[in-house]
Amino acid sequence: MKRLIPMLMLAGLCYSSLPAVAAESNESVFAVAPAVVTVQPRPAAAALDYRVKRPAVLPALYVSFGALQAWDVYATSAAMRSGAREANPMMTSVAGHPARVLAVKAASTAATVFFVERLWKQNRVAAVVVLALINGATTAVAMNNVRNARRVR
Repeated sequence: MKRLIPMLMLAGLCYSSLPAVAAESNESVFAVAPAVVTVQPRPAAAALDYRVKRPAVLPALYVSFGALQAWDVYATSAAMRSGAREANPMMTSVAGHPARVLAVKAASTAATVFFVERLWKQNRVAAVVVLALINGATTAVAMNNVRNARRVR
């Protein structure tokens, strides 16, 4: 299990950057002949594809956020099995029920992605910075849960 989560995160980061790499290779709009310039129209699908302009780091941060949420669920359940208690007052009512915990984590992940997408439409740099900060905070929480699971035993 210790190697599975980093491998999944790495695979998600690699997979999420593929559309950006593929989009960069098809940026040719004008074809220049020796004495003649011809304009080739872009295909309609490429003009409507919003992922072409999206920075590759944003989908990678989405994938890593989902992986961090899964790691937090695992670390929290391991800590609780070791005798620790849930310190988050919003999660205490669902802490003993794995299905409820997964539902709350899935809903919070979806809400985070939704609101970061809305922020990205207004301020792209802020969206990346906010999601990176959220990932950092989630990492700190999950690491604290792992530390508590080891300490309580």
